[in-house]
Amino acid sequence: MTAIVERAVLTAEAPAIMAWAARADWTVRFDADGRTLTASTIHPVTRTVVVFHADLEGYPAIPPAWSCRNADGAVTPSAFPLPGSRTGIPGSIFHAAMLICAPWNRLAYGVHGGPHTDWTVLTEWKTVPGGVTKAHTLADMLSAIALNLAASPGTAAP
Repeated sequence: MTAIVERAVLTAEAPAIMAWAARADWTVRFDADGRTLTASTIHPVTRTVVVFHADLEGYPAIPPAWSCRNADGAVTPSAFPLPGSRTGIPGSIFHAAMLICAPWNRLAYGVHGGPHTDWTVLTEWKTVPGGVTKAHTLADMLSAIALNLAASPGTAAP
């Protein structure tokens, strides 16, 4: 039953994801059956390809597992955006540990090796308290990633 619900939610979110990608000029590959989403864009400073990959297993009950990769699919410092800030973006979701630090990324939770041991229940990802980034749909998550990428001064390694 869970797989049916997951697929139904992913199918329902697909039009918003594709519409967002068209507006933002990102390339998105979305596989509801395989439960993956891959979104590619160009880093605004380094002009290199940055690929954001989401493992959607368990979504929406638990948040996706987001990673940042290079054009070849490798997780590498040369692809991971540095944190940056600007007006309207006081902090960054891009963490020094090369992960997207947000309650909507399960890799940020301590149980998955992330820095947030205070985020203990994956199923409560939409209600994490405090001044954290909020994104309740995949299109919202992509929008938050794009907003933070626009403030990134470069990548973790040249």
